[in-house]
Amino acid sequence: MSTEDNKAIVRRFHAGMVENFITGNLDPLLATMAPDCAFDMPGMPSTVEGMLQVLAAFRTAFPDLQVTLGALIAEDDKVAYRLTWTGTHTGEFMGIAPTGKRVTVTETRVDQITNGKVVRHDGDSDQLGMLQQLGVIPAMG
Repeated sequence: MSTEDNKAIVRRFHAGMVENFITGNLDPLLATMAPDCAFDMPGMPSTVEGMLQVLAAFRTAFPDLQVTLGALIAEDDKVAYRLTWTGTHTGEFMGIAPTGKRVTVTETRVDQITNGKVVRHDGDSDQLGMLQQLGVIPAMG
């Protein structure tokens, strides 16, 4: 597949996530992933099931969650990108009672594509910034 094809798959992958946040429908997301797709999510199983648990937790905690993809950069079978998500914390999240606060979090991701499917979803997100915005950890300064 071309790098442009791989970028299109990543866009559909994220469109599927957004649809899940809005409607709860997982089908479009699952259609973009290999059944044995691996995920880098600290504290969670690095499996599709682990990712589905994370998505459910986010859907509960931030029901108005919105995701914006930045530029996608592709080379060979990998697509790197930055995304930003925003949401209002109205449900329990990681043991944190709802705060009603709106947060904006950035993530940097690298997805690996094989045979038209996401087979690996790695990266990091600004968890410290999120916890500071929620008021769980004091901001520096």
